Amino acid sequence: MAVYRFSNTVIGYLNLLTLLASIPLIGGGLWLARSSATCESSLQTPLLVLGFVVLLVSLTGFVGACFNVAWALWLYLLVMLLLIAALLGLTVFGFAVTGGGGGEQVPGRVYREYHLEDYSGWLRRQITEDRYWRAARACVVGSKACAKIALWTPLDYLQRDLTPIQVRNLNKYSAFPWYWET
Repeated sequence: MAVYRFSNTVIGYLNLLTLLASIPLIGGGLWLARSSATCESSLQTPLLVLGFVVLLVSLTGFVGACFNVAWALWLYLLVMLLLIAALLGLTVFGFAVTGGGGGEQVPGRVYREYHLEDYSGWLRRQITEDRYWRAARACVVGSKACAKIALWTPLDYLQRDLTPIQVRNLNKYSAFPWYWET
């Protein structure tokens, strides 16, 4: 009987900790809701969902362990099993769609260059569809990063580290396209 009480006590304390940890998650999601910026609002829903799922699962485990409610412990066990299976499936899916896309080292640079052809067909289709980039485009435009680059001089282009994407787009968007034509 002492082992049963000890395991329930441990489960109760662990669920109390995760229950308390869900409060900052929910608070962070609500804090992001006050902002109208596209970048922050795209994180709001996943953060709120994660916070409430952790809250409900922790509350179920806490009630089941502390008040010896058997059905709550069984529900807690089932939901945890489903969450673990979902995380495992998401991990395997992530490895499957990104396998082979390790990038190539660029001589003289600290970054690696990645090619879309190295990734799975599903991921390539997802990335090339315009509807998936609307929020990201709005985020970049809202950050005013392009306005800062428009003020660069030709010397700035030589002194700063540019990513391969920035270098490829210089001819199209640069204030000095004549400088890069060779």
